[in-house]
Amino acid sequence: MQFGHFGIALAIASIDPRPETFAVVTAAQFLPNADSLLIRVGWAAPEFHGTWSHSLPFCAAVGALATVLFGPWLGLLALASIVLHVVADLPTDTGIPLLLPFSERRFSLDLWKNTGYWGRSMYAGYYRQPWAWILEGAVFAVVVWRYAELLA
Repeated sequence: MQFGHFGIALAIASIDPRPETFAVVTAAQFLPNADSLLIRVGWAAPEFHGTWSHSLPFCAAVGALATVLFGPWLGLLALASIVLHVVADLPTDTGIPLLLPFSERRFSLDLWKNTGYWGRSMYAGYYRQPWAWILEGAVFAVVVWRYAELLA
């Protein structure tokens, strides 16, 4: 999921529409993909993307740290945001190693082909696949519904 990650952050932030909520859930939503920056600067191999930062133990650690830094409520929303990022990436054919470091098994719904972790070719390849539009459309439908409800 590409732009859908932003939609997920918006949907979660709608639960408690304050600037700090938006900042925390957006940071948590995009944190798993920060591993691609390590690849871009040459500190990790391309295969590193979607490994440790997409595991449930990593999600738990981020949630715990967010709880310490921002309190239980924002910690819970940060945990929900990062877990939903990982869930949103499950449809890729390469799978997600949810249980690292305990198991290297990759879990996948195999709904779309992995088109990479960076750049124009990643977006172009991803958005050529029907499930990308279906699932991201659903995410943004929830966003529209939640914010319409807030504005009513």
